[in-house]
Amino acid sequence: MSLAEIIEEIQGKEDDTGVLTIYLNTDASEGNVNKSEWKIHLKNGLKELKEEAKNRDAEQEVKALKKLQDKVEKEITLHQREMRKGFILVASADGELWRARVLQVPVTTAFHWGKKAETEQIEALEQKFPETAIIAVQSHDATFIETSLGIIRDVKKYSWDVDSESWLDYEEAAQQQTRGGGKDEFQRRFEENQHRWYKSLAEDLLKEVKSRKLEGVYLVGSKETVQEIETHMDSNKLLGVVTKNLGSNSAHDIASEVFETLV
Repeated sequence: MSLAEIIEEIQGKEDDTGVLTIYLNTDASEGNVNKSEWKIHLKNGLKELKEEAKNRDAEQEVKALKKLQDKVEKEITLHQREMRKGFILVASADGELWRARVLQVPVTTAFHWGKKAETEQIEALEQKFPETAIIAVQSHDATFIETSLGIIRDVKKYSWDVDSESWLDYEEAAQQQTRGGGKDEFQRRFEENQHRWYKSLAEDLLKEVKSRKLEGVYLVGSKETVQEIETHMDSNKLLGVVTKNLGSNSAHDIASEVFETLV
């Protein structure tokens, strides 16, 4: 489901009892006293919503919020180690809508309870962080990271196989490279043919971008590697470049570096 479709689904849901919307800033670098301060904000935010419902004598809403709080806490516990910058959760009392996402970008902590979800921040994030690809290249390896709302949706790794002269799935390529003349021979052949082979990589990656209907690409790698790949990229699709050799880093760290540097 595309980001536009997810937002449409959220906006289209109405529940007479209530729809819970949570935006949680979990980024310690944004001024939080410590890494777990967001837990206090979560507890207090949900408490305030229940107290407001009690003051309205809305017993059904209080029960629904208590039930949702249990589910929210379980969801948070499940993703606690992944918490980096932000977290969004939208859930309806009837259980028909449940969307929870860990973000690589911060949000403003806010809690909302009403017949419909509060989507203002989601819509702003859609404009700032649309569906894009981050491509990190390091010598004969490449990491393709699909992102949306600052969320990593998919990661695909490529590695060059000398024998077939093509970019393969990383695991498959690793098996292929155990054959042949060894690492020195592999590196020699790669250096001799890297212009042609990087062109092939750029073509494969652009096909991936088009098939996934992504807005564009952020390119990451050493200055030399980026320049080589950039010459073969569609300039209309290239959103920005980070000249750092991050190919061996995790997808989360690569995405964070790109968003902090370019967005």
